[in-house]
Amino acid sequence: MLALLSHPGVLLLLGGGLGANARYWLGELFKARHWSDAFPWHTFAINVLGSFALGLVAVLLKDRPAWALFLGVGVCGGFTTFSTFSLEALSLMEKGRTLAAAGYAVGSVLAGVLGAALAMRLAR
Repeated sequence: MLALLSHPGVLLLLGGGLGANARYWLGELFKARHWSDAFPWHTFAINVLGSFALGLVAVLLKDRPAWALFLGVGVCGGFTTFSTFSLEALSLMEKGRTLAAAGYAVGSVLAGVLGAALAMRLAR
């Protein structure tokens, strides 16, 4: 049984499920208090919290791959993919690739917004 629980697919399944549930319920908590009526504070907070959590995981669990997979890719990935984006942009900056980091950040945001707009237009 322990071998099954340490299988990468199971770690991702469990972690992703926990992260997705946490995102949903935290979003509902914010929406119930009308904090997100004028601005998507629930998504903003989730993205910042997820980025913070992935930063901790990347440093504190770098030598514990199963836990990093479960918490980093699984929980943080299920919670928000923005956390991965933030860590990757930071990694580029730390490598001295400032222009690449800026292009990645701006390009990702613009492409994401344009992609969502295109999908909504096509769906309508």
